[in-house]
Amino acid sequence: MNNFDLSLLKYIQEHSPVFIEDVMSKFGKTTSTLKRSLKGINEFLEPEYHLHIDGQSIITAITYRQYIDFLTRIPFNRYITTAEERIKNLSVALCLHDVVNKSEYYRKFNVSSTTLKNDNPALYAFLQANHLSMTAIPRQGSRLDGDEIMLRITICLTILKTVEIGDDNVLVPHKANEPINKSIATQFLTACKDEIALAADLYQRQLSQCVTLGYNSKKYFLVYMSIALHRMRRGHVIADSDNLDFIQSFNFTLLNREHEDRFLDLLISSLTYTWRPFAIYDAALIAQVRQLCKSLKPLLRANIHNAFPFFAEIYPFIYSAIIQNKFNLYFDDKKLHEVQTRYASLYQGVVQATGPIADHYRIRFSPVHLSTLVLILKKYELQNRIHSEDKKRVIIVTNSSENKVGYFKEVLKSYFHIDIIGCVNINELHTLKQLPFDLLITFTNKISSYLKYYQLPYIKVNFYLDRDDISLLSECGLSRAKKKIPTEDFIQDIDGLDSAQIRALLEQKYPDFFI
Repeated sequence: MNNFDLSLLKYIQEHSPVFIEDVMSKFGKTTSTLKRSLKGINEFLEPEYHLHIDGQSIITAITYRQYIDFLTRIPFNRYITTAEERIKNLSVALCLHDVVNKSEYYRKFNVSSTTLKNDNPALYAFLQANHLSMTAIPRQGSRLDGDEIMLRITICLTILKTVEIGDDNVLVPHKANEPINKSIATQFLTACKDEIALAADLYQRQLSQCVTLGYNSKKYFLVYMSIALHRMRRGHVIADSDNLDFIQSFNFTLLNREHEDRFLDLLISSLTYTWRPFAIYDAALIAQVRQLCKSLKPLLRANIHNAFPFFAEIYPFIYSAIIQNKFNLYFDDKKLHEVQTRYASLYQGVVQATGPIADHYRIRFSPVHLSTLVLILKKYELQNRIHSEDKKRVIIVTNSSENKVGYFKEVLKSYFHIDIIGCVNINELHTLKQLPFDLLITFTNKISSYLKYYQLPYIKVNFYLDRDDISLLSECGLSRAKKKIPTEDFIQDIDGLDSAQIRALLEQKYPDFFI
């Protein structure tokens, strides 16, 4: 059993049935490798949950509960670890112990001394990437060295996905831990048992009185705090905080230790809150973010009418991103992986617009943060699509009665911001020469054939629009119907008018909003 087998099972469990061709493409494996993996997986599954090849697909009845049971039945000595998994496991041990004998530690992986030697380049690359190093202690083993802050953060991110928050904010193992993550969680939860309880108490008695962290941020705080307390007890402390004054933060003062608290204040200030009775504003950053907002607005296909909420959301995000990028603190999310290609032009615009801030604080914004900022901008772009935007001109080609077509028109208008300039009978196609339009729409096959014969561009949809029809019309450039009226514009429109004049204005200018 190896990492590929587990990834394959999880993918099939989540998406069954799956096409064999799609699986081969996703994992880059051959048919023979796939079949060999299925056979190995089935050895640990009850017969009713076996993976089966059915024609060109793979099917299974396994649920998430059975998947978790499957993971618990895999003996560690039957699991073939990768170099990356062994290095992560070892790095946690090096963090939690002053000295680790690598040769003895590697015995748990059931690998040869040659494998240990072959892992060294990858181990040193991992350490170098995180600004860490390893020192050989004669006749004892190896010691992990480096900046204390970077060391804690590196190990914290390794542990983070292996644990969850249990009762009373005490950390517990993640239920669906794979063998290597189960090993990581076990050694962390065992070595830091007392500190985990102290961290939970610290959060409950002190921090939660000031702020309420979101679940993932609270979990990060509890893991970091547990590691920090454990290392402080062993004499590994943050020795100075002279380089931590690059931005203003709130003083939580949880530990009453100057240098430890300075970093902890920054860390907590950069996390996500569900409740916070205050805002943290850094004077220098306010000016930077104002300029950023000016640079970002031209990138959007909408004017930002809610400018204050726009700034109020961009500022704390940039604030957090600066601190997180300063310390290589990234919370990856698979949902962000497609942003860079889906919104390529906007993404590049964001890279350029954030450049001055990155240079000022001597950081590089990660793709995770850049992609998140793109999604924030897309949200405001959608929010600020107003009723006065140009509408696509649509003509419906049909032989149906107006009573029937009237329903179809209203359904179209409920989904899309369009101007239906008329309905044309199939026998009146010549009139299209006098009517400027952007799109012809019909809902019958017969009329589609006529339009195709006359080489007229058209879209055929179902009379009762379904999800595919809506997607098709969106792809043709029809903007969605949810539009808004700028508050200031509306106030100016009705200023000084009596009720009769207001009614006339609403009926003439805003017929899609008032009835």
